[in-house]
Amino acid sequence: MSETMECKCGMPLCICVAPPKPQATRAPVTLSQSDPKPKYDTSAKSKGSTSSSNARPDNPQKEYEVSGEGLREAIKNGDTAGVKKLLSEGVDPNYHDKQGMSVLHLAVLFNKTDIALMLMEHGANLEYKNAQGETPLDCAPATLQYKMREKMKST
Repeated sequence: MSETMECKCGMPLCICVAPPKPQATRAPVTLSQSDPKPKYDTSAKSKGSTSSSNARPDNPQKEYEVSGEGLREAIKNGDTAGVKKLLSEGVDPNYHDKQGMSVLHLAVLFNKTDIALMLMEHGANLEYKNAQGETPLDCAPATLQYKMREKMKST
């Protein structure tokens, strides 16, 4: 801490002599022993994941209707476990909505890599074109395109 100097020569802001140290008039600050940790939000450390099923990888976030619409909802929620459960219950991996968007298109548009690869494993059609004439690969971000192509090579 910088000390204020007292001037004996009469000039303002002069640093001729340091004044005597003042007596402490404030009570010392003490930390509570019950809460010695700094108070700041640590929840931000857990954020940033694109998949919300990391906390419960084997349990769906909720119960979905066993249909193509239920599968679409699970994909939108990023619920990998829910998608896996619905596919195991016989939901069609080639389901598409009234606008012609397949569930694989939906997965790649939401950049859900695990879900897109899972749909491929269950037989999702990579050649199906949406209303704009695009295949799921056409809609996928570059990194996901690469992973999908690698998956195609390995099967």
